[in-house]
Amino acid sequence: MPQKCSEAALSLLECMEKSSCVKKDGKSVHECLKDPIESHECKAQRNAYYTCKHSQLNMRTRIRGVRVY
Repeated sequence: MPQKCSEAALSLLECMEKSSCVKKDGKSVHECLKDPIESHECKAQRNAYYTCKHSQLNMRTRIRGVRVY
């Protein structure tokens, strides 16, 4: 995993592990991430991770660098 998105990925993983989908329902993190209704608790972390991954593909941000939020 690239270093630039590792913090966002770790914060998303920690949030999903603490979510009610994983704790109460006993589902895996991967299953909870597939269902957007189940992962509503971690919407900010999911959006930050998506933005980071998207900026790696966007040529404009590849030249300027990844934004730090």
